[in-house]
Order: sequence, then C-alpha cells, then structure tokens
Amino acid sequence: MLVLSEITLTIDDLVNIEIVKIQGKEIEKYDNKDVEVIVCCRETARKVSQMNFPKLKLVQLTSAGFDGVPLEIYSQKGIAVANAGSVYSVPMAETVVYGMLQMTKKYHANPKSHRIRIARNYKYITELAEKTVTIMGTGSIGGEIAKRLQGFNIKIYGYSKSGKKKEYFVENTNQVLRLKEMLNESQFVISTLPDEPELQGFINAELLTCMNQDCVLLNVGRKKVINEHDLYEALKMKQIGGAVLDMFEKLPNPITNKFLRLSNTIVWPGVSAISKEVGKRLETHVKNNIWKISKAEKPNCIVNGEKV
Repeated sequence: MLVLSEITLTIDDLVNIEIVKIQGKEIEKYDNKDVEVIVCCRETARKVSQMNFPKLKLVQLTSAGFDGVPLEIYSQKGIAVANAGSVYSVPMAETVVYGMLQMTKKYHANPKSHRIRIARNYKYITELAEKTVTIMGTGSIGGEIAKRLQGFNIKIYGYSKSGKKKEYFVENTNQVLRLKEMLNESQFVISTLPDEPELQGFINAELLTCMNQDCVLLNVGRKKVINEHDLYEALKMKQIGGAVLDMFEKLPNPITNKFLRLSNTIVWPGVSAISKEVGKRLETHVKNNIWKISKAEKPNCIVNGEKV
C-alpha cells in the first residue's frame, strides 16, 4: 500500500506499507498513481480533490479543522476524509486556562509589576475561583477546557449545534436566546467554534452587547466566527472587559493589527495548538488510521462519514 505524507512517519510497525514523504507541491507528480492514503494539510487536500487517484481510500488531514476542504467531492468519489480529532485539544485547553489567568492576574497590563510591593497596583487583580464561563463549542477542545476548569470550582455553560448535555457543563444549549442569557451571566466567554457558513460573523455586536463590562472573550476557534469590526469597537469602547485572541486568518502583523494596540487585549500568533507532545500524538493517530485502511476497517474521525 502506497501512502503519501506531508509529515514524517516511522514505518517499523506498519507492514507492507510504503510511506513516501512529500511536500505539498509534489503531489502533482503522483496524479493517476496507485496511492491509497494521503496525509496532508487542507490546502493540499483541496488540490487532491481535483486530481485522479483511482485507489485512494483516505485523505488524512493533519489539522482538526476541515473548513475549505471539498467534502462533497470526496464523498462523490467514495473517499473518506478524516481530521486530526482530539490531537490538539490538550495544548489548546491549557493555553485557554493560561490566557484566563493572564487576564485575572493582570501582570502583563500592570507597568508597576516589577517594582517593590508597596508601589504596585493590585486593585484590578482578581481570581478564577467561583466565576461563570460560557464555552461556545463543546466538542473535544471545549470538553478539555471544561475539564481543566473544574479545579477552580467554575460554573460552566455550553453552546453547541446539538445542544446535548456534556460532562463538566451545568447546561448546554443550541438556542441563541438562552446563549444570550448565559453570556450576560459569564465573566469569561470562550469560542472554539469552527469555520462553518452559518457561523461566520456569529459573534457580533448583538452577542457582544449581551456580555457585561467585566467579561473577557477568548478565541481559539476560527476567526471568521467573530465580526472583527464589532469586536474591536466593543474592546475600544470598554463595552467588554477584554479579549485573548489566538486565531487569525493570517499571523497578526505588529504594525497593522489594530488589536495589538488595545490595552485590554492579548494577541497570540496562533500558538494555542503547539506543544512538543503534539507531533507524537498526531503521528500515532495517523498511523492508526493507515493501519485501519490496510485492514479494510473504518478509520477514526471521518468528517464526511455519512456519505462514504
């Protein structure tokens, strides 16, 4: 079985499987070849959808997100598309907790933090304990965030497409009216929402108005979910307490990114999913799916599963 992969995979325990390491642009050289699995990013997956691989059974994405990947085309061809599942959930959850602690302890925003104790300004420092949080997106990432917040005795609300009750959440809804009530009660709002057509611009002035003046918005989901103009105005006018923003369509330019100039906002360059452990976790997930394909079994984390 021939596998093309954009990430390095060790093959000691994968018998009768040939893995060829490629870069995205090299995929075109394998058109019409007997490739059964392709491990790649979303950009390469879009190219592959327009090519001919007569034996292709699985496109394994290296990302959890699959926005922009033409799932319908793959479904029509009978090719499964799988994402990275929960591979990145742990570092993203830890980063969210770190961001919440940064905002409560305010060390980054206090110019007197380096001074002796009596000269410091403590009046804005708060605690995470006993706060209320709304997590928008209660899947793997949202669940890992909620799990880690248990130690702070935090009340956790959830909003998701299904609205099904989840572990660690006191309530989960799919009703926007109820979501607005949750936002009004929360000191932190966390978005892990994906880039889906119906969610683009979902976090807008209408929802931001429901948040109180002390509320902090943290985004590790897709940026398109947020109406950037509305968020900037809410932060600039101190309508909400602050924001921690990790996801951008492009890395934030320190000169042109206006959010970097807001004193109540922390901007990270898309680092929430990064850790030393992620690489090994991704390799294990991918190799397991390759093994399943070699045994004619259904891979894990198929995102077009209902149609293939």
